[in-house]
Amino acid sequence: MIPRFAHARPGSLVEAFEAFDAAGGDAAWYAGGTELLQVMKMGLARFGTLIDLKGIAELGGIAGDDAGGLVIGGTATHREIERNPAVQSVAPALAALAGEVANPRVRNQGTLGGNLCFAEPHSDPATFLLACDARVELRGPSGAREVAIDDFLVGPFATDRAADEILVSVRVPTAATDEGRAYRKIVFRERPAVSVAVRVRIADGAIVEARVAVGSMTDVPAVVADAGAALAGSPADAGPAEASFVVAADALARLPAEDDLDGSADYKRHLAGVLLRRAVSAAVSEALARA
Repeated sequence: MIPRFAHARPGSLVEAFEAFDAAGGDAAWYAGGTELLQVMKMGLARFGTLIDLKGIAELGGIAGDDAGGLVIGGTATHREIERNPAVQSVAPALAALAGEVANPRVRNQGTLGGNLCFAEPHSDPATFLLACDARVELRGPSGAREVAIDDFLVGPFATDRAADEILVSVRVPTAATDEGRAYRKIVFRERPAVSVAVRVRIADGAIVEARVAVGSMTDVPAVVADAGAALAGSPADAGPAEASFVVAADALARLPAEDDLDGSADYKRHLAGVLLRRAVSAAVSEALARA
């Protein structure tokens, strides 16, 4: 049972900050509430006031930016992201990912901003956005700042966001004409047990740059630089050389995974290697199609 709390529904950011101040800091922002209300029901969190951000128009919407990338409002739902034409064009892998988050209820109600701020280690969007070098815009009473997703996610259920800051938007860079991005996962109980996101650039029939991010295996999604470096220089047309995959998979196998209900650490490392192959293949295919 959820303890009693006050409720505020501001119509602007100014009103939102005023509501937070009036609560004396004993408040939490929410949009979809799919994660927050669950932890409150379990007694793992308690707030005197909940502030609903859904009524703030400037936090919603999805649009292109001047550089050809995407600006996704913090209260955009997973379903809106899945179906948005701009997302489907600029980042089709993100649209596909959004269509597979959890279950229909979560996709219709849950928001990208809420997902990232909750920082659940098994988040789908966080891993993909990490591979894409995405950034988040935060705004608080003292002003706005932009933070790379690498620096925003600092631990399990922990971010760089101050309590009085709101995640206003997520900025996803456009893919270059020689670039492909992909996300693959293995799912148990509606959440990924292991996920791998890959961004590659190709030139002259070879992978010239690769960025590999792994989610759900560690406390926070992580970029595995050694895996990306191992793939660079491999032929793209026929797929990366087996030796490159072996080195890249070995880099994933060194991640500090732990045994849990999703399987043993060794099993999850094996899954990561399988997903790496699938994600690289899909990313290379997209890059070749764009070239």
